Amino acid sequence: MSFEAEVIPLFIGGVLVVSALELIAGCILLRNEKSACKKFVFHVITMLIGFAFLVRSIFANWLNIRFDIASISNSASIGLFGIFWCISVMLVVSCIQECLKKRTMD
Repeated sequence: MSFEAEVIPLFIGGVLVVSALELIAGCILLRNEKSACKKFVFHVITMLIGFAFLVRSIFANWLNIRFDIASISNSASIGLFGIFWCISVMLVVSCIQECLKKRTMD
């Protein structure tokens, strides 16, 4: 797959900017919900770890990352991306569930 030279830093920078904005907005909106806020922070962290594996898999050639067997490394990176993304989604669902549960109790 061919990419222009500016694609890699734009993708990485875009992910970091969007994640930072998501973290800031989430912490502001959940400032009174300590447990939910903590889960939201872990959501952003696991999502970023997942994206690191995705970047490693997609842009390895352009980042001069060399593997002994590239197909195995790419498969592992995509698998780890999926696992961390799944954990991230479960944390968001848990955060929403906790907020809804607290709202129904009040």
